[in-house]
Amino acid sequence: MNFIDYIREKWLTYVFIVASIVFTITVYKLDKKFTMSRSNAVYVVIGLSLLFIIFVFIDYIIFNSRVKKFKGYCSTNILYDEDLDLFVYPIDREYGKVLYNIVKEYEKFKSDIYTKSSEESEFITKWIHDIKVPISAVRLILESYDENIGTKLYRSLDKEIASIEQCTQRVFYHIKSNSFYSDYRISKVYTKKLIGNALKNYSNFFSYKKINISFLGDNYGVLTDEKWSGYIISQIFSNAVKYTPEHGSISINTIKNNNEITIQIRNSGEGILSKDINQIFNKGYTSSKDRNGMKATGYGMYLSKKLSNMLGHKLTVESEYGKYAQFNLTFLNHENIYNVMKNS
Repeated sequence: MNFIDYIREKWLTYVFIVASIVFTITVYKLDKKFTMSRSNAVYVVIGLSLLFIIFVFIDYIIFNSRVKKFKGYCSTNILYDEDLDLFVYPIDREYGKVLYNIVKEYEKFKSDIYTKSSEESEFITKWIHDIKVPISAVRLILESYDENIGTKLYRSLDKEIASIEQCTQRVFYHIKSNSFYSDYRISKVYTKKLIGNALKNYSNFFSYKKINISFLGDNYGVLTDEKWSGYIISQIFSNAVKYTPEHGSISINTIKNNNEITIQIRNSGEGILSKDINQIFNKGYTSSKDRNGMKATGYGMYLSKKLSNMLGHKLTVESEYGKYAQFNLTFLNHENIYNVMKNS
């Protein structure tokens, strides 16, 4: 605490002291019968002034020490009831008790919230695993009767089932992202494997829309978590398939630039409006053309960006409206990737 703050805190005390001194001097001046020599009066005034200065100095040191002690008590990670005995002044002890009770209630509240959150997370995770069974069963039934229900109906049902699977998967990865750092394993994975695994889920859609797929670049080893990176790439493919017109094209290129390896996924079509491109990774944001639709949630790209940051990768987008949109997932190909920044 600086001296100005100290004066602001103790101003009433000093107003009282100064008023007392002024009152004493006034009485001395007005009372003609009060016998005291002028020199003695000067000595008294000087003595009182010195005592006042000494009092202010000592009181400031004591008050500042009390403030530091209280700050030290507040800065400890865990507050204990017995630590309140360290306070000499009763008012400091009372303030300490108030703080202790607030912290105790907060810790209890935080513990209750954590318990409820864990229970809800566990329930949702179990539900996600349970729902996979009927989804798989519906898909098997659909494939068993594909010749009897007609191509158009089959494709419509297949798309809706895939949409349910994607939504379920998105919920799963969102839940798991909250405990990401206890559930990731960095290892060397080859880009062709990452791309191939992600493409498996969309082979039917390429056929439905007669999309031409082209591959460029070599097969590079990157340091990443295969599961999480696979999900990011899968989301990019989902976005690309959705916005590629029939008879359009999707090109997949893998390039290496110094210690960076980038998977580029470009789809033909309208691309992204210039006013949307800087917001494409914002939570809940959908393009201007999608705001009246029901398909886009604006969450897939947000989650992909979040996960890529957690992994220490870079996810960027570029587009020329009316021609193409391209997402770039860049891996830093050096051993420091093992030291993932946990505050990303």
